[in-house]
Amino acid sequence: MGAKRSLGQNFLQNTGIVEKIISFADLSPDERVLEIGPGRGILTGALERHCFHVLAVEKDDQLFERLAGMFEKSDRVTIIHGDILECELGDFIRPGIKIVANLPYNIASKLIMNLTDHARDIASAVLMVQAEVASRICAHAGQKDYSALSVLVSSVFEPEPGFIVGPEHFIPKPKVNSQVIKLVSKGVSIPQEDVGTFRKVVFAAFNQRRKMLKNSLQCLEGMDRESVHELLGIQGIDPAKRPQDLSPQDYLGLSRVYRRYNIS
Repeated sequence: MGAKRSLGQNFLQNTGIVEKIISFADLSPDERVLEIGPGRGILTGALERHCFHVLAVEKDDQLFERLAGMFEKSDRVTIIHGDILECELGDFIRPGIKIVANLPYNIASKLIMNLTDHARDIASAVLMVQAEVASRICAHAGQKDYSALSVLVSSVFEPEPGFIVGPEHFIPKPKVNSQVIKLVSKGVSIPQEDVGTFRKVVFAAFNQRRKMLKNSLQCLEGMDRESVHELLGIQGIDPAKRPQDLSPQDYLGLSRVYRRYNIS
């Protein structure tokens, strides 16, 4: 069964890498795991042996049929046919669940963004993504790879870089390295009333990452040069700083002031 480029499929084939992922996930026999994009089931089978129950969500019609057949007699694996980006994540996530997945490249960033909405209920997420995406997720303020994704993820998770996985471990071989990362929940979530504004401010800043904040934030609705200076002043932030200089907490504070500014 060939991989479909349109679905970003690269099937992991090395059982040694699978065991390293399982070890990194630190699973217990009584834990429930959500797997996204199980593909040919190599990771699913290992998860079945190491945890209480695996819920695996697969979009590809043919792979779903294959997986359903493989685990038909298992009471520890449930295969769901669906597009995880169109599903209601809350239907699959229960407090304390762990996520373990080799994510299709073309959905990784968007899916991880969606996971931040459920961070309080996710114990941890061990994910294989493109190495470049992993670097952005795990970067800290002031570092070259620090991005909007870094801010949004690290506001609710503690990202931990894991090991690099080369192209030779997949079918077909991707053109880039992959990396396994772990996102450990901080046990907090951004209040619902803050989420939209928080993301709006972060994306506005990083949309022009080379500019100073006094310039980049002027694209926010209702903001001009004077109001941006006032906004930054309230938070004690130097207007000459650039987007990569601010921590997630800086952005959260800034977004709350901006929301109040707009309401008033």
